[in-house]
Amino acid sequence: MEVHEKLGQLAAVVTGARGIPMSTSCVVDREDVLRLVADVRRLLPVEVQQAGDVLAARDDVLTAARQEAEHLVADARTRADALVETQSVMRAARERAEHIVASAREEAARLRREADSWCDGKLADFEAEVQRLLQQASRGRERLRSRGAEAEGDPAPVAATGEDGAGGGGAS
Repeated sequence: MEVHEKLGQLAAVVTGARGIPMSTSCVVDREDVLRLVADVRRLLPVEVQQAGDVLAARDDVLTAARQEAEHLVADARTRADALVETQSVMRAARERAEHIVASAREEAARLRREADSWCDGKLADFEAEVQRLLQQASRGRERLRSRGAEAEGDPAPVAATGEDGAGGGGAS
């Protein structure tokens, strides 16, 4: 399964968790959540490897473009040498060879830009996903700390609730 599927399962565990009355908190099966977190941790290196594969593919595209450019340049030189019978033919061949080289360089530059843009997009998606996971983990840890303080009888959250039971002391 992919990371996204495991995260969906994790969200389903939290969404389906039994609520605590008079609170936005819920009770989740610790083993289920920890198993899903472990699965995500195991899958993340796969996602990182895939990002490396994307970068390697970009390098392959650039290498192929360079080889094609070199082939085009070598082909242009061969043709130019064969046409060196007269001054005008030689001048035309040089101009054509320069045009082919310029076109090949432009094409290689275009391919490089496209490959870089594609890679940047994939890495941006990966970065956003990692950021989202970090935020979820941080929120989860904060909830656990809050729940732990309540369970230990910390009077501060209870005192802040007021008489009607509403207020800023409960876990959210």
